[in-house]
Amino acid sequence: MKKLLILLAFPLLLTSCASREKDIVGLWRTDSILNFVNGFSFTNNTKDAHWSYFEYRKDGSLFERRKGEYRKSAYKLISSDSLVYLDSTGKMINGYQILHLDEKSLVLKKAQAPYLSGKNQELYEIRYFSKAAPGNKRD
Repeated sequence: MKKLLILLAFPLLLTSCASREKDIVGLWRTDSILNFVNGFSFTNNTKDAHWSYFEYRKDGSLFERRKGEYRKSAYKLISSDSLVYLDSTGKMINGYQILHLDEKSLVLKKAQAPYLSGKNQELYEIRYFSKAAPGNKRD
């Protein structure tokens, strides 16, 4: 029975990852950034020239554009809820938990290192994105 359940679940997992790969491809505009530090949170939703656009391409390349400059790296969906950015050697730069992804919106969470020593600290950042039309890039 367990083997049958695993065999039935495997195609569903592959379909889920393929759908995620299809949904993430395109140009994404940063809408807001929430920072959470040990029970306190702050949301920055003031759009300015310093906010980035992220272009995820089908070939796994990623272009971050900000104020007329861009940075190229690579991305990989390592599971249906995990996204990593890679440098040119394939080494992981950043890792994100995908909280939400569909054809119109993307929400990524990144754990942060504690500012202070000690236990029971929780720091993270949540970034909210919306799909942007290719002609609407802020440079």
